[in-house]
Amino acid sequence: MKTLTKSILLAAGMCSTSLVFGQQNSYNDRYDQYDRPSRRDERRDDRRLEDRLDERREYNRREQEEPKYNNRYEDRRGDSRREMYDERDLSKAYDEGFEDGMRNQVVSERQERRENYKHFTFGVYGGANSTRFEGETVNGEGLTGRLGYQLGFLVRGGGRVYGQVGAEYLASSSQFFQAGDGQVTGVSDITGNIDQRYLHIPAYIGVKLAQSDRGVSGIRLAVGAEYATPLSTDKNDFNLGNADFQAATVNGLANLGFDAGPIMLDFVYHYGFADVLTSGNSKRRILGVNLGFKF
Repeated sequence: MKTLTKSILLAAGMCSTSLVFGQQNSYNDRYDQYDRPSRRDERRDDRRLEDRLDERREYNRREQEEPKYNNRYEDRRGDSRREMYDERDLSKAYDEGFEDGMRNQVVSERQERRENYKHFTFGVYGGANSTRFEGETVNGEGLTGRLGYQLGFLVRGGGRVYGQVGAEYLASSSQFFQAGDGQVTGVSDITGNIDQRYLHIPAYIGVKLAQSDRGVSGIRLAVGAEYATPLSTDKNDFNLGNADFQAATVNGLANLGFDAGPIMLDFVYHYGFADVLTSGNSKRRILGVNLGFKF
């Protein structure tokens, strides 16, 4: 009986011990389940780490290519920063842009003026002249010129410096003196008029002292020379005809002209270098004024 009681007590003790160890292992399993992260959490953490590494690599790449990405992370935290430029750089860029614009404008204006400039001018004119022979005197007084006229046309080409050629019909009347031989029965002194017609072919080189943008209006100064040949001579007291005059002479020219749109006004001085008569002092001096139109 005593032996049976001991056996029962021993079995009960072993059962109690088994229950205690079973409860402790169950508690440890539950604790380990909550304390140790699951595989899903580990994978999510790995992905986050990989994403951060990818972002860092992208940041480094952009930092090398485009410095403006340097502040990417600061922008994410809300510390956004605008790109700032030095005021001197902005002022310099503005000045350079303004100067470039002005240069382009000046070039365009010059090109437009060149394209619109009137390089060639054709004109016709008419006017009056006074002609005399240089050097002759009667009773200590010089011979006076008489009024004549001229008609002509011209062709002018160039810019501020220009050349001009043309042709001119000139009718002149001038006093002429022929001394007698000093004898009572001889030829006495004669003073009379000689009326002639001449063909002049003038050529000038000139400069426009002032001019409009297109060169239509301006003030001109020119010098040149002309070829002069007599066309006819009226009957006179000296019995002089074309055969008594030089077939051709050369005159120097000085011209002061004014252009006002299509209207021309010119003052011309002709200076004869040689005598027009085969004998005698007969260098011609002509002062003329012309009014013309050009197109």
